[in-house]
Amino acid sequence: MPKLKCKGCPDRFDRDVMIKVQLNWFHSFECASQYGQRLSRKKAANDAMRNAKALRSKQRDDKERVKRRQDWLNQYQKLVNQWVVHVRDKNLGCCTCGKTSQSVKYDAGHMISRGSSPELRFELTNIHKQCSVECNQHGSGKRKEYELFIIDKYGQDHLDWLNGPHKPLKEQLPHYTDIKNEIVRFRKILRDAGLKPYC
Repeated sequence: MPKLKCKGCPDRFDRDVMIKVQLNWFHSFECASQYGQRLSRKKAANDAMRNAKALRSKQRDDKERVKRRQDWLNQYQKLVNQWVVHVRDKNLGCCTCGKTSQSVKYDAGHMISRGSSPELRFELTNIHKQCSVECNQHGSGKRKEYELFIIDKYGQDHLDWLNGPHKPLKEQLPHYTDIKNEIVRFRKILRDAGLKPYC
């Protein structure tokens, strides 16, 4: 009589002493049980390895998403700045010193800086044409003069509103498609104004 190989150990046994468990032959219930325990441990180890790999992949994806979101926000900011300086405020002087000169480089200056209040980063009443070097950079934005400009243009109530609390940027633009839609919108506005978008 041919001998059958036990699935749980390397030995062969007569068929009449073997037992069949889930399509495999074992020489005893104990051997079948030990084999089942080994399989369970192996499966648990494989599951743990897969879970760890999935977690690492998710963390990489999350970091990449944050990086991509930052890239999109930076693109959006470039387009807003271009629109402020070259379309909306094109024929105006610097908001803080009033200078109008072809030889002066202008920025889109934020009255309340992006670093201190990222939630006002894209608030258009917080961004105006400003001398790049003298007022925005060396003058640190000339906050006092900027506030007087805001009061004159929009009123004290609006200045108070700008200085008040605002929804975080993540709530204003919760999904990357919200940012991309704004990028598309500003690109169109700039093209309609006869300008090539910066990005």
